[in-house]
Amino acid sequence: MASSRGNPLARALAGLERLAARRLGSLLLFGLGLAVFSFRAIAWPLKAGRDLDEYLYAYIQLFDRDVLLPWSMLFRTPLTPVISGLSLDVAGGALAEPVVAVLFAASVLAWSRAALAFGPRVALIVAGALLVYPGYGAMFHELSSETVFAAVFSGWALLVTQAAFRPSAARFALVGLGVAALALVRPGNAVLLAFGVFPLCLAGSWRNRLHWAGAFALAAVIPLGAWTVHNGLRFDSYALARGGNAIIPFYRAFITDGIVAPENGEASQQLAAAMQRHLLTRDPYRSYNVTADELFRDGSFRVHEDLYLLSDQIFGWHTDYEILRKAGLEAVRAHPDEYASGVLGTVRDELADAYFRPLPTQRTKANVRGEPTTVVGGTRLPPPTEGEPIPSGQVVWISRPDQSIRQVWTSGTDWHFAFDNPGDRARLREIETERDDLLSALPDRRGNATLALRLDQLSRWFPRPWMWIVLGLAAMAIRRPRGSATLAAIALSALAVVVLNALGLFADLHFVLPVAPAFVLFGAGALLGMRRGALSAT
Repeated sequence: MASSRGNPLARALAGLERLAARRLGSLLLFGLGLAVFSFRAIAWPLKAGRDLDEYLYAYIQLFDRDVLLPWSMLFRTPLTPVISGLSLDVAGGALAEPVVAVLFAASVLAWSRAALAFGPRVALIVAGALLVYPGYGAMFHELSSETVFAAVFSGWALLVTQAAFRPSAARFALVGLGVAALALVRPGNAVLLAFGVFPLCLAGSWRNRLHWAGAFALAAVIPLGAWTVHNGLRFDSYALARGGNAIIPFYRAFITDGIVAPENGEASQQLAAAMQRHLLTRDPYRSYNVTADELFRDGSFRVHEDLYLLSDQIFGWHTDYEILRKAGLEAVRAHPDEYASGVLGTVRDELADAYFRPLPTQRTKANVRGEPTTVVGGTRLPPPTEGEPIPSGQVVWISRPDQSIRQVWTSGTDWHFAFDNPGDRARLREIETERDDLLSALPDRRGNATLALRLDQLSRWFPRPWMWIVLGLAAMAIRRPRGSATLAAIALSALAVVVLNALGLFADLHFVLPVAPAFVLFGAGALLGMRRGALSAT
């Protein structure tokens, strides 16, 4: 005790630990989070994230009586469209960056408060790590589902720790509502319904455990069921979201692994025949002399978008891409080793790679010699970019049950929309104008390239998720800290999200960054958490 009083570092640490458990400490941490966000915003102005335009289509039409573009409404769940759209809509977008700053600071605070259940030192380490974590911070400077997902997941983790250490039906009902909110941010997050087994693993009578699990299940299922019924009554599609059964495993099997082939089975043959008859015979495929062998061999994101439309047009809107799901399953059965290897490789990359945001670049003068071209069948055409077989694909979000809006190609590069109902043209123009107005509300300043470079360099040295996992496993085996089951449950939930995405998609760190703090908590909690039997510091 005497040495602790005489050591300035020990005194400072003890003071920070006491502060971490107080309301003042929470206020200071929240303010520090806002300051860190503001500093990074100098390098990283808020920009449109992945698929923001599709989320905005859903937001714009949310209260329309007759929805012109139901594809975007059904392919997404509502929380991300609402939060993203409102942040750009209110006050002309002036609140967009402040809103996202609050989400970042709140997420850091939530994770720190969740960590406090395992000890004040764990709370300090988790808070400090997330404040300096460049990849996690960069994600909040891109407006899309990742930002909303990360914020909601942090609140969910806090609810989990509160329910685990002081279990009750009410607290587990809140955890269930958190899962529902996560699924309404991204439909794939419904995988977290599996967390319902966790209450059964806690200490207590079976009656109590069943009550906790039941409260979780009811609170999670009722909102998701209500949204499913909403989709059914409004769009005659009783599903949480359309298209999920096509993403897993077809998206990955076709684009990433290249294992979809006509010889895999009956559904694959039907898909190949439809592609040959209805896809390759029209532009831009016809002008670029694209063959079926090329499509199946190389895969393509742009072609995959066309396959959604092809399925809706040829096999029917109400099949919900059943032909793609079956073709994907046939590919997995025909090539299980390639698929399993690809999934494991994607999980490895997600957990091992560092995130770098592209540096701001100066605008360059136009090429006075004109755009590059390539000659295909004696015709000079612009070459496709990014290794794709075509320069652009179909506009998938125009798909409707009646297919009354179509994309008509007049050459390998030119197209226009055709409408069965003349009034739809004006409504589509209104939607596109509102979308452009919302996107124009994003900041138009250019980031500081020097600071952005330094932040990217820092990202190179920040510990990867796999390092936190290994640290946690080793420390847990040796120390057996208090709340080990809760630490493991939160980390396994995060890992389930990563694995689910890997089953259907390629490696993209946007899929792991929202849940990466769970691995930080797992490593720090196992290493520094209070041992079993210690009093809670919450």
